[in-house]
Amino acid sequence: MIRSIDHIGILTDNLQESIEFYTGVLGFSISAKMEMDEIGLSIVFVEKNGSKIELMGLKNVPERAEDIKIQLGDRVLPINDHISFSVDDIEATVTQLKGKNVTFEMDPIELEGGMKLACLKDPGGVLIELVEHPPE
Repeated sequence: MIRSIDHIGILTDNLQESIEFYTGVLGFSISAKMEMDEIGLSIVFVEKNGSKIELMGLKNVPERAEDIKIQLGDRVLPINDHISFSVDDIEATVTQLKGKNVTFEMDPIELEGGMKLACLKDPGGVLIELVEHPPE
């Protein structure tokens, strides 16, 4: 089941400005970067004392949107602001939550590098992402 908060995701219309704020002003360090050129998405993780924030820059977004989705293969991935929880076994966690009548926005998918994601929403509509990291 859920171990801890993995990260908070923030969609920004100026990724470089956000990176400079979180690193230069708040003292976070860049811990990872991902480019998804085919969908125009750049992701930078910043980290401080074990807390991670995912800064997401999406090209060609004229204004902030609450429900932006991108197509990854045959799956649709929502990328609006979200909270992400680490799980040990994403399949078992999804099965357990579905047994409690939780509806998933996106069933588990595996991304490049072996990370697995699944998405659901809380009763207020906040996107919750479950993430299983590959073994190190």
